[in-house]
Amino acid sequence: MWVIPRVIINKILGHAQRCAPEECVGVLSGKDQDITGWHPLENSLRETSRFLADPKQQIELFKKLRGEQKEVVAIYHSHPASSPVPSELDLSQSEYQNALYLIVSLGTEGCLEINGYLIKDGQASPESLTIKD
Repeated sequence: MWVIPRVIINKILGHAQRCAPEECVGVLSGKDQDITGWHPLENSLRETSRFLADPKQQIELFKKLRGEQKEVVAIYHSHPASSPVPSELDLSQSEYQNALYLIVSLGTEGCLEINGYLIKDGQASPESLTIKD
């Protein structure tokens, strides 16, 4: 089970809402499954159905995390008009087999939908998420 602080969930949702109708992307950092940091990244594709984290921002973030002895725990992005389920593109482009992939859906009326997955070899396994105060 993955535990995510409510304050970080709220930041992810806000990021997704600000980026709409484009997809947002970002990283959650910490150690093992302990999520302590939120790092929004720019979607350099600026598209509604695809994302690519800005490579320069990504490199700078990864250097910073290494220096702080933290790691990438989760990668999140939004689906502005569809359900929080990995697309074929999401499955084929996942590179971090130990990271949780979070997908936020904005395609709902007044309700946050967020799902988490581990993605290995193009296959997604749903993961349990708990939000803590």
